[in-house]
Amino acid sequence: MGHTWIERLVNAFRERFGSEPETMVRAPGRVNLIGEHTDYNDGFVLPVAIDRYIIVASRPRNDGLARIYSLDFDAIVQFPIDDIQY
Repeated sequence: MGHTWIERLVNAFRERFGSEPETMVRAPGRVNLIGEHTDYNDGFVLPVAIDRYIIVASRPRNDGLARIYSLDFDAIVQFPIDDIQY
């Protein structure tokens, strides 16, 4: 995989937000091989990481807004952080 995803993410961040990201994180996707909705019912689950992942680049803002851009959907949303809605 190399570092191409880092370059792609940083370049997209620069283009959309005009600055460098301060934080970047990557989290694996997962599936439950055993159990679904049982862990919070005292049942057993066996989650397993898969070869899919989500990557997030971010930096703080001081205007009370969250601006989120998705490379996969090529879309941006903006909302006030004190009024988060589904």
